Amino acid sequence: MAVLSLLIASPSASASSTILGTTGIGPHAITIDGAGNIYTANEDSNNVTKITPAGVSSILGTTGILPVAITIDSVGNIYTANEDTNDVNEITPAGESSILGTTSLDPHAITIDGAGNIYTANFDSNNVTKITPEGVSSILGTTGNGPIAITIDSAGNIYTANHLSNNVSKITQVPAFTLSHSYETATAGSPITGYSITSTGGAIASYAITPAIGNGLSFSTSTGLISGTPSAAAGPVIYTITGTNFFGSAAATYALTVSAAPVIPVIISDPVQQSTITSITPASAPADLPTQIVISGKFIESIVGIEINSRPLSSGSWIQTPTSLSFTMPSKSPGRYFIQLFNGSVPLLTEQRVTITPTPIPYPTPTVPIAVQPKVIYIHCVNPIHGTRIAYGVNPMCPHGYVKK
Repeated sequence: MAVLSLLIASPSASASSTILGTTGIGPHAITIDGAGNIYTANEDSNNVTKITPAGVSSILGTTGILPVAITIDSVGNIYTANEDTNDVNEITPAGESSILGTTSLDPHAITIDGAGNIYTANFDSNNVTKITPEGVSSILGTTGNGPIAITIDSAGNIYTANHLSNNVSKITQVPAFTLSHSYETATAGSPITGYSITSTGGAIASYAITPAIGNGLSFSTSTGLISGTPSAAAGPVIYTITGTNFFGSAAATYALTVSAAPVIPVIISDPVQQSTITSITPASAPADLPTQIVISGKFIESIVGIEINSRPLSSGSWIQTPTSLSFTMPSKSPGRYFIQLFNGSVPLLTEQRVTITPTPIPYPTPTVPIAVQPKVIYIHCVNPIHGTRIAYGVNPMCPHGYVKK
């Protein structure tokens, strides 16, 4: 069992030395709490000894293999850097021991910040490990060769003494960052390009922006980025982006100008395919009887109106396909009729005509024989079937000596 003592160099010295208490085997590091209790990391017995101010020694808890460094937090939890197992033990005041997190190779020194984060100087990997109170491990930064001791200042900067390169490294934890560019001119109605952030200091926990973002844009407090599509012209507006962590904050400015969207002339064209007429049949029809008119061509389905002598045909009274249209012309008096077709509001035909001719008047075969008298022929006919009698004729022509009356 090791003995903790102070050797008096000379009888004439004013200080005195006593044995405060015993430890485990091979005590390699020491720390003290606010009540005056002493704790040692015992390298060869893999445990921690607690010695009270009255000199009472006890084993507080076990550690990983080869605990070579020790520290304590504000509530009395003990932490050891274990060189052979590359990890950190946490031992509560009640003596409960657990692995808080892993480190890089050969942690030789340990320290703690006000937020409870643990830092180790890793001798063989030339870097510093950071372990959060939740046990999340990460490499905080690199050092010189063989970092063998570590400390932290009030701003959160980490310092290591590098045994093999004979120098001291400083790792900054206060936030610091830059923007990829500091201004932008955007256009209303189009997404902004935005910027990217490069961190040059400590990890940033959150971001804030002033003045408050608006005009269709949004701001992420976790990434510090502005995004979105501005809805109206504005600016320039100078935004201040602030990044913060436990150790401090940093800020950068970004000027955003939003110009009005350009006015683009809108050309409105008739979306309807222009119909092409190739024929209208028949070109003539008899009077007094309804006549079916057939129109042929291309894009006939685009025809939306029909007029006969400037009088519209009622909608739905015609049948149309992509290549033809048909409708029934009511019985009409003899004459020439103008048919006009409309493709939207545009007339297609203005001179298409259908000629209505008088209806031939059929006469029946005489029902009585013709009485032949000298130079007179009598023809007896019943009333005509259609139309009004206008004149009579004899066919073939009257024989010589006869006349038609």
